[in-house]
Amino acid sequence: METAEQNTKQVMEENDALKQFMELLNQQNMKEQSQDFMGIFWYVAGMQVQLSAMVDELQGVREQLSQMQENQPKSVKENLMDKAAHLQEKVTSLSERLSAVRNRLVETAAQAVSAFKEKGKAEMCKVLQKGISGVKSMLSDYRERLVDVMTDFEKTANQIDSIGDELKQIGNSVSNVGRLLAGKGTKEVSDEKPGVGLTRAINTPVKKAVKNLRKKIDAADQAFEKLDRLSDRLDAGKEAEKGGRVSVKDKLSQMKEKAGQQKKAPESDKAKAKSKEESL
Repeated sequence: METAEQNTKQVMEENDALKQFMELLNQQNMKEQSQDFMGIFWYVAGMQVQLSAMVDELQGVREQLSQMQENQPKSVKENLMDKAAHLQEKVTSLSERLSAVRNRLVETAAQAVSAFKEKGKAEMCKVLQKGISGVKSMLSDYRERLVDVMTDFEKTANQIDSIGDELKQIGNSVSNVGRLLAGKGTKEVSDEKPGVGLTRAINTPVKKAVKNLRKKIDAADQAFEKLDRLSDRLDAGKEAEKGGRVSVKDKLSQMKEKAGQQKKAPESDKAKAKSKEESL
């Protein structure tokens, strides 16, 4: 696990690399590409913060379970603690995948700056395209895993609901036997029955996480759109630069053509003079 000092150092290195990269793109009249790139970076950084909050919330659930009173069914308590730990591990894994994407983006920015200094804009764009391709692959893997985790959360939420319903039915059965023996009608047990209220309380953050994960899938799709747009803009910039530049071969050809036209002009004047003499 990273220490606060290591994390601070990483952020400073990231900021330095990204700052140089943004300044370079703006100098090269590539403001839109700069905005797209940073949009992707902030998406990844923002998702990491949100996933970290989910991990903390699940940790809170585990701590809440461990402090529950003894009158709670032990088997239910242990089962729910296992499920919370399992989900926490899944979300942590997602965050680690995003860390790898974030590192790739920063590395790409640093490599692009170096490429420009050594070989110019064309090489910088080539490095960027390669980096974008790698980020796309990593984000695709992350999105696929995101769907799996959301499905896992939904399944767990349904299981917890089932446990609560089962406990409620057990409570109803025991309670109603006594009521029937006493000549009273049956009565549905309250959710406050040991174990029932517990499952409801624990399932609230799990169901909340399902909604958040759905939104994260949509956000991942938007990030893909930004990556595609950035890639297209880099290609368009390359074509525009190529079209605006005349090759040495083409320049020589144009010069020869111009010289030929100038050579023909005097010959044409001589022909006109000769024609005039003959007519006299």
